[in-house]
Amino acid sequence: MFLRRENDNDAARQRIADTDRQIELLTGAIGSSGAPGNARHCLDLAAIHCWHGRFQKTQELLTPLLQPTYPSDISLEARQLIADNQFRHDQYDLANRTYHENLVAARECGNEYWIARARDGIAWVLIDVGHFTTGEFSEASKVFEETLPLHRKHGMWVPEAMDIYGLSRAAAGNGDYNRSAELAQESIEKLQEHGGSRLLQFPLLQLANVYRDSGNFDKALPYYDQAIDAADDSQDPYMQVLVAYHYGCLLKWTKRKDEAREIWQSVLSIPADLDFPRLGSELCRGLAQLAEQRSNFEEAYRLQIDSQNYGNRVGVISHILQNQQMLLREAIHRTGQLEAQLSHLTAGVEASDDGIFVFGPPVSGVADESFLIQFVNEAGADMLGRKPYEIMHVLLNSVWKSPTSAKVVETSRNVYVSGHRQALDPVELEFRDGRRRWYAVRIAKIDDGIAWTVTDVTEREAMRRQIEAQRDRLTETNARLTAVDREKSEMLGIAAHDLRSPIGNIRSLCDFIPKDDAKTSELVSIVESSADALLVLIANLLDVERIERGEVTLNVRSMQVEPLIRRVAEEFYAVAAKKQIRVATWMADPGISVRADEGALLRILQNLVSNAVKFSPTGSQVEIRACACQYRIRFEIKDDGPGISDGDMKRLFRKFGRLSARPTGGESSSGLGLSIVKHLVEAMSGYVGCDSEIGAGSTFWFEIPRSTYEDT
Repeated sequence: MFLRRENDNDAARQRIADTDRQIELLTGAIGSSGAPGNARHCLDLAAIHCWHGRFQKTQELLTPLLQPTYPSDISLEARQLIADNQFRHDQYDLANRTYHENLVAARECGNEYWIARARDGIAWVLIDVGHFTTGEFSEASKVFEETLPLHRKHGMWVPEAMDIYGLSRAAAGNGDYNRSAELAQESIEKLQEHGGSRLLQFPLLQLANVYRDSGNFDKALPYYDQAIDAADDSQDPYMQVLVAYHYGCLLKWTKRKDEAREIWQSVLSIPADLDFPRLGSELCRGLAQLAEQRSNFEEAYRLQIDSQNYGNRVGVISHILQNQQMLLREAIHRTGQLEAQLSHLTAGVEASDDGIFVFGPPVSGVADESFLIQFVNEAGADMLGRKPYEIMHVLLNSVWKSPTSAKVVETSRNVYVSGHRQALDPVELEFRDGRRRWYAVRIAKIDDGIAWTVTDVTEREAMRRQIEAQRDRLTETNARLTAVDREKSEMLGIAAHDLRSPIGNIRSLCDFIPKDDAKTSELVSIVESSADALLVLIANLLDVERIERGEVTLNVRSMQVEPLIRRVAEEFYAVAAKKQIRVATWMADPGISVRADEGALLRILQNLVSNAVKFSPTGSQVEIRACACQYRIRFEIKDDGPGISDGDMKRLFRKFGRLSARPTGGESSSGLGLSIVKHLVEAMSGYVGCDSEIGAGSTFWFEIPRSTYEDT
């Protein structure tokens, strides 16, 4: 965002684009595994996210760098940046603790630079906490004076300039505005001298505030303008909100209240989006005051509550209490308006279809310690067959004598004693004429009595019972369908089992038929192919049946991957060669091992390679790949086939899920192979999937656990 519309120009947009590109490059360099592969890239990326107010992303990038496996300079910088991130989001206690932890770590390493940086951070906490409580400016000033020579010694001009800015803040906190202005000007010159425009908004805002707080508004205005431009240039959302808030204060004090409200409203969403509670509290408090001055008390109250919610997170309560007193005083003057609102509320209660009752405390000395009716609306009185005026200030047990009343009265006594709301929903009650209906009764304790809201839910309960009956019927139907499906699967399994032997015999007999002429040889070949396809289909059907019955037992063990892949490639060499398809293998590390059942893993690879060969065009290549991926081994079978459409993707891995594409050599496809693959992969605690693009081939992949040791 931009505080000033003119600052949104081509140069600014180019800077934002350059930053986005830098984030993209750093993110790519770190990798997608989640573990920081390059500590320096993680630090650089975290610094950008911290600057732009992205708290969670910053913490996620930096926390792993605190592990003892990283060099001390990496851990020190990461911890310091974590503390800076906490500080910018007003987590002062956490930031202070983290700065102290870094101070201890830096001292153990003897690193002067990080000792100074950690002490600077502690001083900044003193400055900001002091701003809201008692003021620790003198102690903070001592720290900055001690660390300033160290930064100069190491030629660190940015920390040097920021120390001078810190001394300016401390001087202003102690009331020395002249000294504060001199130091702020020195910090500005230091940053300008070394090309530090990215940080200029800090001392510029400080100088503007010094002149404003000392009553020199005309001298403050140009520095606020410069601070706004510098904040827009840096695209630091925290400083943009801070500059907008302080500039708005000046506008308010100089009677330019509409302008103050406009600039505060323009940045109001940032503290909520990026979690800046201190700034959110101050903005809402200022806007609440402006709303109160415009007699918009509803908006003032809402903003006051928002300010309180923000302030409670950083201990800012005194101003909130002042606002509450202000609003309460105003409320006294608005008694007439409140009475009008009460009149509207009463009209709404009277018009309600729900019965509303208000009772005094249980009356002692009467039967059952009944409740005295203090108020009842028209709907409530009608439930009892009376008019409201007839039962007002009458004991409940004298007008409601149904035995069902005991349920509600006893619960009401419990609510009166405990103070906890209760609801009877549903409860069957008889109010009059011997008719029992279903009601929802909500009971709450009020000042010194009990209130009921009684809603007739008879129609709702009738509908609920219909739904429950329908659900029971659906459950019964589903159970029958499940039984039918199980019976169908069993019959299919029996049929497949019984067909395997005769088809196997037919296949075997083909070997004994003389192939003396071309015609006979062609016919026998057709019979052999058909028998082979039927045997594969039957094997798949039996496998599916065994899987669905849970009869597949796996012997999971550690095994080498390379021999298995080589075996599958050799097995399909001849079949692929008939279509002039080359079967290639590739392994990132030939020594990797996997935990799997050998037969199941072999079956998975065979099914996937078989599919790849079936759907690949003549002269193409099928590639079998394997590589280690953290704690898993990833297998990929890539083909140059026609690719898979979006519609077919949804049917992949389903039983009998045939695709619109057809095998390129007229081979048969049962639609069971991928279903078996999915079941077997998941049985070995793995995942399976497919990446494909129409016209660019497909890559089927699966991942299963890596062996914790290598076979020898």
